[in-house]
Amino acid sequence: MKARLVALLLGAATLGAPSYSAAASISVTFQHLAGSQWMGDFVVTGDGSPSVINDFTIYFPDASFAALSLGASPAAWDSLIVQPDTTLHSPGFLDSLALGTGIGVGASVGGFEVKFNFLGAGSPLPLRFDINDANFHAVYSGLTTTAVAAVPEPETALLVLVGLGALAGRRMRQHRQQLHSGSTA
Repeated sequence: MKARLVALLLGAATLGAPSYSAAASISVTFQHLAGSQWMGDFVVTGDGSPSVINDFTIYFPDASFAALSLGASPAAWDSLIVQPDTTLHSPGFLDSLALGTGIGVGASVGGFEVKFNFLGAGSPLPLRFDINDANFHAVYSGLTTTAVAAVPEPETALLVLVGLGALAGRRMRQHRQQLHSGSTA
């Protein structure tokens, strides 16, 4: 009897739940540059309704981000950066508008790069975004999926530099030996 009641409740919950169709996904790979400076490389993917993404906005909370600058934007997109404003408790944002064909279902566009100062601890968290219609009204909102680019450990970088130095030294010795043996002949 309990199993039947649980099955009925689960079935009713499934029927009563709103159907969900993703409109987009935006992924970001954060790369630590130096000190508090970071860069985010964003990729936008069309996954449903609307059938074409022509405009999107990614928000940078004022308490965690400062000094936003556009590092790169695909040629077919007009991108704009607005700075966060702590006095108004207003987030900064990247807004990008397709100048031609937008992003269709199953298609992705990358190369939206934003440089910024991260004021928080650790690495940046997922960011809120909106997919906008032709009148710049949000038709879908979500959170970015986030990854942090691996940074080589200082010891690894030092070993690479030592190896390159050894190779350069060996090459110079071989070159000198060739010059010396050529002048004695």
